[in-house]
Amino acid sequence: MAIRFQHVLLMNNACLLLACLLGASGSLASTQKDKPVSGSASSIDNEYFEIGFNTGILNLQDFSSEFTVGANVSFKATEDFFLQFNYLRTDVGLSSFEKDSPVGRYFEGDDRTYSHYDLLVGYNLLQGEFFFREGEANLSTLYLVAGVGDTEFGGEANFTYTLGAGYEVSFARRFVMRFDYRNFIYTSNLIVEEDGSTRNGLLSVGLGYLF
Repeated sequence: MAIRFQHVLLMNNACLLLACLLGASGSLASTQKDKPVSGSASSIDNEYFEIGFNTGILNLQDFSSEFTVGANVSFKATEDFFLQFNYLRTDVGLSSFEKDSPVGRYFEGDDRTYSHYDLLVGYNLLQGEFFFREGEANLSTLYLVAGVGDTEFGGEANFTYTLGAGYEVSFARRFVMRFDYRNFIYTSNLIVEEDGSTRNGLLSVGLGYLF
């Protein structure tokens, strides 16, 4: 019952934040002056939203490491803070326990698909600007993220805490490249009978488009 309440609370908060973002973007665009992002200095303006895609390697505790694909949407609330919604999924092979068991696979089909989504708050820790050519500014940012989400795997749906860090480089007028690390923390009894803390680490690289 507590897990179901957490899921409902998480979805309600996500919907509320999305509504606030859509309303805030219009007022921010009309009240703030343009700031450089990337491209020629004479044509740079402000972009508040970013949509991106990524791929990476997810290290699943008690299971194998798997390639993932994912997507994200970010909103730049201020110069230092941003909000980000992420989704990823992958198909998972046998666990070490299953490999050593004569029974083999303990679950099949969609239960072997690992899917995760979260809503994160990010903080730009270090920001820099460099020039490849005169009049063309490129930005790089080191940032931290934290938030909550949900992980579905093995027939379980678990409330998840996410912690991570990343590095972003602007390399074209509206494109950025991201290098990210995420740690997904939740409680599971998928392998053992008693609930235990599960930590899954993700290393990924992604491409984002600013608008």
